[in-house]
Amino acid sequence: MLIVASAELERFIQSIVDDHGLATGIKSLGTHYDIVAYANIRGYSVSLSEWGRYVAMDTLQASDLEITLMQQADPAHWSWAFRQLSRWRSLLMEGTDHEGLLGAADFMDSVQASMADAPKPSPAVPLSNDQKDVALQAFIALVRSQPELRDQVKGARNQDDVIALAEQQGFFIDSLTLLRSWSQVSDFSKPTWFGWFDE
Repeated sequence: MLIVASAELERFIQSIVDDHGLATGIKSLGTHYDIVAYANIRGYSVSLSEWGRYVAMDTLQASDLEITLMQQADPAHWSWAFRQLSRWRSLLMEGTDHEGLLGAADFMDSVQASMADAPKPSPAVPLSNDQKDVALQAFIALVRSQPELRDQVKGARNQDDVIALAEQQGFFIDSLTLLRSWSQVSDFSKPTWFGWFDE
């Protein structure tokens, strides 16, 4: 499957591979929003929606092991951003591919704790309804492509949990976004997010 990116996004992705200085700069990043902000600060015009779409498409080509390692990556560890794309994962030195991971139990505890206690990241500029709708569509594509994230969404107790999961992945939506898109992505007989799945 060919992944098509804008010229700017392609330049940014490749620059991380080619430029050690730029690559060092992503070590401190722990959200997709941070990565997009970093790209723009460095002069690459990249939107959150196109980044999310690219990550989702790239993940479709990943092995189950790669997806598991990506999902268990600790956002506080320097390797988190490198795990988000196949081209960047190749930059991790041999032996470091299993560093900076949360264990299975720790992973679930971390998700629950972050949803309950951690401050939520927020975009510097409020998003328009259209931007939130695009963010929701990109998040749904990502959920469909990542089994562990899909299970977390299916296990959500309410829409606030789903919104928190989206924010953790760098997609900023709200309850009105879910409501606006309900009829387009959902089965009305189920909670909003269950209609994202075919079964």
